[in-house]
Amino acid sequence: MLNRTLRGVFLLGVIIFAAALVPRVGGVGTSAEPATAASPREIHLVVKDMTYFVEGQDSPNPTLHASPGERIRLVLKNTDSGMSHDFTIQGWKVHTRVQKGKGEDAVQFTVPDARGSHVYNCTPHSKMMTGTIVVQ
Repeated sequence: MLNRTLRGVFLLGVIIFAAALVPRVGGVGTSAEPATAASPREIHLVVKDMTYFVEGQDSPNPTLHASPGERIRLVLKNTDSGMSHDFTIQGWKVHTRVQKGKGEDAVQFTVPDARGSHVYNCTPHSKMMTGTIVVQ
């Protein structure tokens, strides 16, 4: 009898453990993204001398490329001490916090379906620090 009880407790434990591994669908506390969605693509932008650069590259205020519906995590690193910078895509309501001096911030977003060229810039220096993100 004790053997049957232990086996039942063990089986119940296995069922509870397996149920915890199954991703939730709908309901409170779940995200809109499916559990199997790929991690967002990371883009690292560095601000140096009042200019954006993709980390490790030397093309100023580069054209960024994205696909409709793509998830992106943009990391902005301000290396200009004493200067305030951010990253915004006004039309998409995407923005990092303004980094006052050296610092880093990130923003994650889903690229809208609007194909074409869209402007990104630094709010405090929008005339000088501006680039294009192309959705294709």
